Parts: sequence; structure tokens; C-alpha cells
Amino acid sequence: MSIGPPVKVLAAEWALASTQRSLTYDGFAALYAKEVSEEDFKAHFAHGRFAPFTGLEALGLGAALQRLDTAIEILRREPLARLELAADFAQLFLLDARTGALPYASAYEGEGTASILYSAAETRMREMLSARALAVESDFREPADHLAILLSLLAHVAKTHGNANDIGAAAHDQATLLRTSLLDWLPRFVDRCQQATPRFDVYPALASLLLGFAQADLLFLEDIAAD
Repeated sequence: MSIGPPVKVLAAEWALASTQRSLTYDGFAALYAKEVSEEDFKAHFAHGRFAPFTGLEALGLGAALQRLDTAIEILRREPLARLELAADFAQLFLLDARTGALPYASAYEGEGTASILYSAAETRMREMLSARALAVESDFREPADHLAILLSLLAHVAKTHGNANDIGAAAHDQATLLRTSLLDWLPRFVDRCQQATPRFDVYPALASLLLGFAQADLLFLEDIAAD
């Protein structure tokens, strides 16, 4: 006699969770891919919370969300808030590895934080994309191991696995991808964000929230894979 939930209910819950997780990873990817545009700033930063992050309190990330909300609220008080955020983006992610936090897996390979662009991490990422018939879009002129690419890949895999027949195997594959392609270097990137000194706390807070979400997602996937 079965004492667990019906398979159809489990499949529906997995599909819903996969959609929510995909949207969250996509939300993070958009914020790391480029400076926030005027249109996006008005849509997501002028008031309220960035929509893809709304439900993250349920994962125990309330403190990290509150930090981000507070940072955005302080930013909003500036007359040129969007330009101030763009300046912080450039300082952290586009300029100097010594004073910023370069968003490439290559920057955190081996000892120290010296960036070697197009290194082994970038090659591995291109291979992972190719294996899934994916590629970096031509207008995104960054190495394939850019954080935004990795987050977009995680979003894509979560979405495509939403209707998987073998949910345990799908969860196992995603957990392995998350562990080996992102969480093996993300903590060091987050540390660099905290050590840097942008004018506003938005991006350091965002990095802490991302790490919390990725770690919670890994636990979720491992639990599903173990069932």
C-alpha cells in the first residue's frame, strides 16, 4: 500500500518548483548580465521588490532579502539613482580585479583571484553549453564562464527538466551541475563583493542573496534526488 503522495501530485509540485526556480535564476542572471537600464530600473527598483525574489523568505532568506531591500531603498533617495547603480556595477564587475569582483569562474581558479580569461573554466562552460545545443548569444560579448551565463544555464536546465519522467535523476543532474559549475567558486566571488567598496550595498547584498539561494536550492535538489 502506498503511503506517499500520488505520483501526479509529486510531478505537479516538481513542475511548479522548476518554474519558480528557473524564474529566480533568470532574475539573478539579468542583474549580472549588464547595467540596469532606465526601463528596468523603473520597473524593478523604483518601488517594491524585484519580482523573481518575492518568495525567497520561505527558504530562510529573509535577512538577506531585507538587506537588499534596505540597500535599494537607500539608493532610491538619490536623484540619479540609476546612474549611481550603473557606476557601482562598473566598479565591481568591469574594471579592476584587485578592487572589484570579476564575475568569471576563471577569476577564482587556483590560488588568489588573478583572472585568466578564457581559461579551463571557460572551456568547460562552452562544452556544457554545446552538449545542450546552446551557445553564448553573439551580442553578449563576454567569456562563457561569466556568472550571468551560468545562471542562465541553470534557469534553462530547471525549466527543461520540469516535465522530467525521472524526477530523482533530473534533480541529481541539476545538483551536480550547481555544485560543480557555480558553488565551487561562488563563495569566493561573494567574499570579493563584500570586500569591495561600491557606494551602495545593492550588489554586495545581491551576491549574498544569490549564494543563499544557490545553497538552499542545492539542498532541495539533493533531498529530491535522495527520495
